[in-house]
Amino acid sequence: MAGSAFHLLKERGFLSLFVTQFLGAFNDNLFRSALIMLITFRLANDVDVAPAILNNLAIGLFILPYFLFSAFAGELADKFEKARQVLFIKLWEVGLAIFGGVAFHMANLPFLMAVLAGLGLQSTFFGPIKYGILPDLVKREDLLAANALIEAGTFISILLGTLVGGLLILTDEGIESVTTLVLVVAVLGTISGALVPKMGAAAPHIRITPNIFASTRRELKAAWASDIVRPAIIGISWIWALGSIYLTQLPVLVHDRLGGDETVVTLFLAVFSLGIGVGSFLSNHLLKGQVSAKLAIPGLVLLAAFSVLLPVVVPTAPPLGSAPVDFWGFLGLIDGWLVLALVTLTSLAGGLVIVPLYTLLQERTPREGRSRVIAVNNIVNSGFMAGSAGIAALLAASGLDSLGILIATAAGSLLAILPLRPLDRRLLA
Repeated sequence: MAGSAFHLLKERGFLSLFVTQFLGAFNDNLFRSALIMLITFRLANDVDVAPAILNNLAIGLFILPYFLFSAFAGELADKFEKARQVLFIKLWEVGLAIFGGVAFHMANLPFLMAVLAGLGLQSTFFGPIKYGILPDLVKREDLLAANALIEAGTFISILLGTLVGGLLILTDEGIESVTTLVLVVAVLGTISGALVPKMGAAAPHIRITPNIFASTRRELKAAWASDIVRPAIIGISWIWALGSIYLTQLPVLVHDRLGGDETVVTLFLAVFSLGIGVGSFLSNHLLKGQVSAKLAIPGLVLLAAFSVLLPVVVPTAPPLGSAPVDFWGFLGLIDGWLVLALVTLTSLAGGLVIVPLYTLLQERTPREGRSRVIAVNNIVNSGFMAGSAGIAALLAASGLDSLGILIATAAGSLLAILPLRPLDRRLLA
């Protein structure tokens, strides 16, 4: 069954982990999207601060725990039994959901920001467990397929949570709907988390370092010394950075160059997320379950090529004053279909890169240190996403439009190839 993936959903251990991570990612993005929409259209006026500043602060507060606590979370994940930690983390999410509901009804911005940071911290502790326990739950020949399902599910849940949160919160009963849904999803995630099987502690002998900066420095140094772990982390981090760039620039591109309304933006965001999922499954099919990085460099070349092709197919800006094109109107535009196809192929290529590298990272890391390596990966992922957002902002401030920023990602994809060039034959084996 190495060439398949969906058969894993029949296995209770994997299914419980898959459902738990899917619901967790959905809830994080549901709450974050709802808060950003509420800030943009209501709360920013109350505190007399620009929505863009508050929105960036919200995103920063969500990401900050990954920088600060990932190494500590990795140590805990390796030292103690992971399934017990999953249950504790999901109960923590239920508490945050309750507190978040109160904060939404009070329209208390500091409390809402605190809940968002709490969700980021909770996700920080769950990440090393999720990827660290996966090789224990499935056979080695199924590890690539398992990662394909996890990665596809993550991107789809991110999309669904973002859309549902944004659409619900500004309706007449939006606050009630969002708070109820967040709590229900947290409870369901706790139930599925309780079903994750106990696999035993990976490294009960290790000592926990209370100094989070010392542990971060030590784990980064250890991971970076590996000629396999280092390039895998860089490749994974670049795909997350590229995804972040595309998801923030696509709405602007659709509005400014394609003349589309919010329904067309939703279409582009949906196909981008689905493209990652298709690429994830395609990588498993092409590699036939083999743990290998040989798709990474071709995938990055495709990413660069598709980005460079964008100017060829993107039409000139629509005439001033023209009415926005809706979903059905967009489907009648040949140029629009070409752009949609390129964006889909770009995200598909990303799936070809990220899933094999995640699998390589897990398979080539000893069980007793696997969660700490995943924690380092999460730190670098966050750094790449924050750095890419800063660079994109600087490019935009210098006058580069969204299309130019997306083209610039081609250079980033080509640069990401350099560390992936095999230092020895093991990297591609």
